[in-house]
Amino acid sequence: MKSLTTTALTCLTLIGGCLLSPVQAKEWTGTIGEPLRDSSPLARQLADHLNSIGARFYGAWTCPACFRQMNLFGKQAGAVVPYVECRKPTQLPAQAEACVAAEIRAYPTWVLPDGSRRIGIQSLEALSSWSGLN
Repeated sequence: MKSLTTTALTCLTLIGGCLLSPVQAKEWTGTIGEPLRDSSPLARQLADHLNSIGARFYGAWTCPACFRQMNLFGKQAGAVVPYVECRKPTQLPAQAEACVAAEIRAYPTWVLPDGSRRIGIQSLEALSSWSGLN
């Protein structure tokens, strides 16, 4: 009976967890702090769109504005935002070299494949419009 009760409670816990968190975030592996909140549907759609068009978010792990920018996306979308770390040349040399090649001078900087860029924290709505999502 104890096994059945434990199994039933485990199932209820798992079902409840799934109902409370319908979209699970990937394990956070970014160099800047993990976003503090869950992602909105717009944030998830925008992150996928930015990836699909080849946009890049250049930033630094020491940059408070970069953390705020990432936090606008939330946990789930933040895990897939096309982020390039500019301030870890020893640990991430290819990313640091990409920052030099893109002539990044300030953080955060967003760059589209056509070379257009936006510097500073951008709202999700502004990024959606600028990148052609909306």
